[in-house]
Amino acid sequence: MSDAPESTSRTLSPTEGDQSPATEFLAAFNQIEAFLRDALDARKSDSFTWMVSQLVKRNRLTRSQSDALHAFADLRNAISHGEFRDGRPIADPRPDTVAEIRRLRDVLLAAPTVTGVVKQDHIIRFSPESRVTEVLSAIREHGYAQFPIYDGGGYHRLLTARSVARWVAHDLADNGRLDAVTVGEVLRFAEPRDRAVLVPRTTTVPEMLEILGTRDSGGRLPDAAIVTEHGNRDQLPILIVVAADIPTLLDAVAF
Repeated sequence: MSDAPESTSRTLSPTEGDQSPATEFLAAFNQIEAFLRDALDARKSDSFTWMVSQLVKRNRLTRSQSDALHAFADLRNAISHGEFRDGRPIADPRPDTVAEIRRLRDVLLAAPTVTGVVKQDHIIRFSPESRVTEVLSAIREHGYAQFPIYDGGGYHRLLTARSVARWVAHDLADNGRLDAVTVGEVLRFAEPRDRAVLVPRTTTVPEMLEILGTRDSGGRLPDAAIVTEHGNRDQLPILIVVAADIPTLLDAVAF
């Protein structure tokens, strides 16, 4: 997918003559464009604006970043199609505009990792043999709503407050008492939407935003992302990221 103004644009090397505001702007723009193309493994014929829209759909770009990139694309086209003298455009963008695109370039190309942004004092995990009273205590004392369950083979599944609520409702309806003793018994009330995604510790904030915003084949968002060393099931969690962490993630890549 391409559009004529972009496909015929002239680009300048950052070493082409002195660093005028226009060449600084175009150098930063070219770096952003290369980053977007690499993130999507896009073809050369795919336009800049198409790449931006695709990454917005994947939650890899915020709306403010998208708006800025569209404005920068218009300015890039105006500079590239304008008049040149001695190989350089005769019109320069304002210094604050150059500073703005360079700041956005730095946000995109040097995105922080999620482990550097989201902080947790400790990770609470259980096994299928854990007593359900321990889970209830953790919900009461810490307010957590998602707990990774690990068995002898590693990560088993996610226990959510929804699953606990289903268990309470069904167990009480039976005889007016809570008879289940272990987490494994409560997990019988888990549903497919009670799920987590395993990711490596190198996952960046934009990547995490994409993960938390990606629906499965049933149209369900993940309840959590479990960060381990390499994203493997046999590795213990370093971090549990949930929807409540999204404002913190967005602040880390604010533009």
